[in-house]
Amino acid sequence: MDLPLKAIRVLDLSRLLPGAYASQMLADFGADVIRVEEPASGDYTRTVPPYGPDNISLYFLAINRNKRSIALNLKSERGRAIFLRLVQDADIILESFRPGVMERLGLGYERLKQEKRNLIYCAITGYGQNGPYQQRAGHDLNYAGYAGLLHYQRDSSGKPLMPATQFGDLAGGSYMAIMGILTALVGRAANGEGRFVDVAMNEGVMSLMPLLMAAYLNTGKLPIPGHSSLDGGLPCYNIYETKDGEHITLAALEPKFWHTFCTRIGHLELLPFHSPVGRGEREQAMEVLSSIFKTRTRDEWLSEFSDVDACVGPVYTPEEALRDPQIQARKLILDNDGYKALTSLPHILGIEVEQRYSPPTLGEHTNVILREAGYSGEELQQLRGEGVIE
Repeated sequence: MDLPLKAIRVLDLSRLLPGAYASQMLADFGADVIRVEEPASGDYTRTVPPYGPDNISLYFLAINRNKRSIALNLKSERGRAIFLRLVQDADIILESFRPGVMERLGLGYERLKQEKRNLIYCAITGYGQNGPYQQRAGHDLNYAGYAGLLHYQRDSSGKPLMPATQFGDLAGGSYMAIMGILTALVGRAANGEGRFVDVAMNEGVMSLMPLLMAAYLNTGKLPIPGHSSLDGGLPCYNIYETKDGEHITLAALEPKFWHTFCTRIGHLELLPFHSPVGRGEREQAMEVLSSIFKTRTRDEWLSEFSDVDACVGPVYTPEEALRDPQIQARKLILDNDGYKALTSLPHILGIEVEQRYSPPTLGEHTNVILREAGYSGEELQQLRGEGVIE
């Protein structure tokens, strides 16, 4: 079966994680993704440790398979002319510069539309294309802070916690870009029109909190961090330490699961504490549950609940998570020429994600791509001599 995005070409000018992860997903599902990189330096992740096979950054390896690379100097007039020619055969432009950078190069959306009327142009920025913060520098942690997420991630002393993964880059940037691009592609198939997709990572982080924001917007009140129903406020939906110092997740939100849980542990007196009203009741129930869970090891508890639906699960290390039989059965790990990485999701029936070719070296496909665009060998030699390409 042909990959669903086989007929789509992407020119990816982005740097670092958000754009690269998004374009890898497009590439894994068949798109011809061409990374347009700066000569000599290329994408910054090429030099970020730790290093894997052939001394290549594992960060770069993780998010750049199935792509081609052209090293092109967009600061030169001839480099920009080459890019404009490439745009004529492209479907999607993906970039992550601050607003206005592409316009100053003469390569903004309005200019590129002259080359390709139905072009889809996706810009990933920290704060969006307008507003007082549009030119402000930032990284993942900043976006999580601005969005209000860190306010609800706190340790036992009340201090905001560093996120364990890159919510802004991945959820706010990569996945928002994919949703916008694919939505625009569907629209283009229906009406032939291109679109500008404006992805702001801080907004993407905020979109992860629809329940909290709806509560505030409609009542003017916010739950206390660690005390709302889904972040530690319920005994039936919490994390508990076990006898061996490991942890168990209990997520028996529905009464039927709570009843099954209380029955299995032999403590039916806890049934009324499914949703305690008073703070004292909440703390009392959690203290009882904490004592109960410390009577057995994590794996003993997992064995105890293996044959019933009570929404009890482990807190795994990443190593344990990757070894889990469910993950193994779902084939989430790709083995690519000596290094391993996660596949692109979701699973699509009949489509098997594989590495068709390795993450490219800087400018590895410059000659091939420009030959496809109609440049002669003599022209390529001249362009290379002028420092336009590498």
